[in-house]
Amino acid sequence: MTTNHTQEILNAVKKLGMKVELGLNNSIHDALNQPSILQGLNNQSRLVGASISKLQQTVETLSIPFNFPTKNDVANTTKLFIQAEEKLDLLEEQVTQLNRSFEEFKDTIVNNPSFSSNRMAGE
Repeated sequence: MTTNHTQEILNAVKKLGMKVELGLNNSIHDALNQPSILQGLNNQSRLVGASISKLQQTVETLSIPFNFPTKNDVANTTKLFIQAEEKLDLLEEQVTQLNRSFEEFKDTIVNNPSFSSNRMAGE
């Protein structure tokens, strides 16, 4: 009976917890859905955005005399590295194709009797 009684208490606590949670969620939801709160948050986010933008401009300005890289400098450098890597891949592919063509040409010359006989006739 003790296990059954404990299980009933746990179920009752669980149900009560779910009701309290639902009530709190509804209260929070209702409080946040007020137009005045939403307008205030909107205004605050605009102010924060403007402050961040000014801070970024200040960092850009200070980076020149103090000679430190900015986020944009790092992003631009990364783009250049990616472009260089892509060009290197293309060059590697072209060299491989050129090598393959050279090997095929060499095999054609070695295996073709007309090239061999011309060579002997010219000697």
